[in-house]
Amino acid sequence: MNKQLIVVSLLLIASFANAQAQQQQQQQQQQQQQQPPQCAQNASPQQGNCICNPGYWGTNANKGGSCTQCTAYTWSAPGATNTGPSVTAVSACQACAPGYYVTGAGSASVSPTCQPCGNNSSPSQPQAGSTVQKISSCNSCMPGYYMNQVANTSAGSEASAQCTTCGATSGATPSAPPSQVGDLSQCNACQPGYFMTAVANTTNKTASSCSQCPSSSSSKLQTNVGDVSACQCFDPFALPLGANQKTCACKNSSETPLSAPGSAAGCSAPSFGKIVSYSLAIISLIILI
Repeated sequence: MNKQLIVVSLLLIASFANAQAQQQQQQQQQQQQQQPPQCAQNASPQQGNCICNPGYWGTNANKGGSCTQCTAYTWSAPGATNTGPSVTAVSACQACAPGYYVTGAGSASVSPTCQPCGNNSSPSQPQAGSTVQKISSCNSCMPGYYMNQVANTSAGSEASAQCTTCGATSGATPSAPPSQVGDLSQCNACQPGYFMTAVANTTNKTASSCSQCPSSSSSKLQTNVGDVSACQCFDPFALPLGANQKTCACKNSSETPLSAPGSAAGCSAPSFGKIVSYSLAIISLIILI
């Protein structure tokens, strides 16, 4: 009877080990697909390839390449226009950076001239360098600021909007670039990399309360109260964040999770050798019984 039990147990364990091996293979294939490519500094993965971040340009953004910051307060949009073999500083950086407006138009051979808006103001989006603008086009606020005076568009007395900080380290920010005068409750969202613990209060005129995401994780702009689970670990095989898991960690304590997209190190699925070891331990236990 004991021999039959052992045989049945061995068959079950073999079947389990085989299933686990197949699952591991699928997980490894999935990891190869999910794990972002290794990128150069100031670059990020996008659809399986690396591109320079906004405000940078380069001919090769993969590891071993480089991305260079646009000069003189100019700006680039990420994608084919700022990353590729024929891209140059002039061709890529044909806009003004956030917080700056166009005072001299750019062309195919010349970068635009950009001047600061001042008062923590900014155009609602980076201005294309093809058209000269007035300072009154700085009619919004930088991230983390709310508006306390609108831009003045009157001819001869143009002025930018005036903006006040939501809180130097709070992570609070308006949910959309402000275009109207408001108070601190206009800071009704949490910046990427934070999660919201309390909503903005329009009665008391207080901003949203935000907490920073754990190391090796980030979040999108948050407009609703949540918890640490709103943050996602960079490593797809790290333990998911939640009430009982406050840090990004691998199931195997000897491994290190991705610290940023494109990092070389990362978590992995349990090895087949471990599965076999566990199976042999179970077999030994059954025989002893």
